[in-house]
Amino acid sequence: MRIRNEKDFWSGVMFIACGLAFAGFAQQYDMGTAQRMGPAFFPTILGGLLVVLGAVLAIQGLAAETLDGKIEKFHFGPLAWVLGAVIAFALLLRPAGLVVAVFALVGISAAGSHEFKVRETVLLAAGLCLLVLAVFIYGLGLTIPVWPAFLRD
Repeated sequence: MRIRNEKDFWSGVMFIACGLAFAGFAQQYDMGTAQRMGPAFFPTILGGLLVVLGAVLAIQGLAAETLDGKIEKFHFGPLAWVLGAVIAFALLLRPAGLVVAVFALVGISAAGSHEFKVRETVLLAAGLCLLVLAVFIYGLGLTIPVWPAFLRD
């Protein structure tokens, strides 16, 4: 058996592995019933759906050949920038507040792109900041610090 489309096949394998991991880790919690769902119910169902989707993709990767089915070299630099941005957000949220943490998240992750433009990044960060404030602070009423500690009461 030959892999005709590497992208689809390996994406399917990755989905299957993630789905099995989610469903497996969820089994340490109570499943419940469809009427009274326990904490394991939703992750198990989603994990199962991910396994099915992965199987479909993997089978397609074995069956159909496409022109762009080869896997290119993986670039670890952008991945490191995005992971660093998430870590910076987590570390900055409490002491620096939501506004600074969101700007840091967007700025650091955008620096990982070869299409980085300062003006677009600032506009995106400002828009995302307004959306996050509207949804989480004003809409849901979460008690996340908005401003840095020295600017708070």
